[in-house]
Amino acid sequence: MANPTTIENIDLLIIGAGPAGLAAAVEAQRAGISKLLVVEKGPSHSQMIRTYYKEGKRVDAQYAGVEALCFGILCLRDGNRESYLSMMDYVIESSQIPVRYNTEIWSLAAAPGADAFDVSASGVRYLAKFVIVAIGKMGRPRQPDYYREIPAVLKNQKRILFDINARPLDGGKVLVVGGGDSAAEYAQMLSVKNDVTLSYRQASFSRLNSINEGIMAEMIAQKKFRVLMPSNIVKIEDKGGRPSVNFAETQYAPEVFDAVLYGLGGMTPVAFLQTAGVRLDVKGEPLTDAAHESSVPKLYIIGDLLGHGHGGGSIISGFNSASQAVRHMLQRYLKQPLPPEMVSLDHLLY
Repeated sequence: MANPTTIENIDLLIIGAGPAGLAAAVEAQRAGISKLLVVEKGPSHSQMIRTYYKEGKRVDAQYAGVEALCFGILCLRDGNRESYLSMMDYVIESSQIPVRYNTEIWSLAAAPGADAFDVSASGVRYLAKFVIVAIGKMGRPRQPDYYREIPAVLKNQKRILFDINARPLDGGKVLVVGGGDSAAEYAQMLSVKNDVTLSYRQASFSRLNSINEGIMAEMIAQKKFRVLMPSNIVKIEDKGGRPSVNFAETQYAPEVFDAVLYGLGGMTPVAFLQTAGVRLDVKGEPLTDAAHESSVPKLYIIGDLLGHGHGGGSIISGFNSASQAVRHMLQRYLKQPLPPEMVSLDHLLY
């Protein structure tokens, strides 16, 4: 006999325990919204950073060209993976934020005949007056067009990677694919103990933050790793259990590597958002207003899903989008006085 489904009534459901989701919980709690819950499909908070950031990796306040200007309660100083995770551990503990881990949301829709959202997960349904979607794109890493044709043996033996922590990469020949900050930082970190080549389809970098621009220029000049630009991979074959990479450009002969690591960013969960009734633009990204309310009233989308054009991908922009969404919720729907807006280059209340 199937287990009965528990129904929980809450005021605010926050989906995702990354930077934006946790910041939204802090903002809402400070504003007096106590009946809230954060749900996270992973076993801990900040899963993207735990998974895709190697130990000791820099975490920059200014990222993806977004100015390090904070408007809400949380802010960020330059640090590394460990300092960020410690900060968020403290935020959760000191604010006693209720987070339910290992909880994947299956569906989200307006509850018929009720002023609430009906949100389904394993063994539980949440009836929430407000929902904030704060999931990241890296739960669905962007794959190249030829990915399906890559031999399964290479994927099974973890020779084709989207996660830098999936296996030790020491003393090998590694190809990093991508031209954004993630790929640049992968190349920087791995070049310490590996023979690294970076493949990027453009002739020059155009999406790096100022810190990475300087570091990359210096490391390339010092020949810390090799750069193939522009280069377009068309096929990867199995060569004795190692990936043999074929390029469209004739000046690059097929080359065998120990591993290929992709840093191409993530994908928007289009089907999930469409099922919830959220309108998307031509690129498949959610349409929101200035306060990040979606086309569905009382349903907000913050953080990484907003896309780079709206500050998505930056931790500080995630914090700020959380503050904007909660302030809008308070003013428009709850008719509560707004707390003072904080504007600072370096405030951190934790």
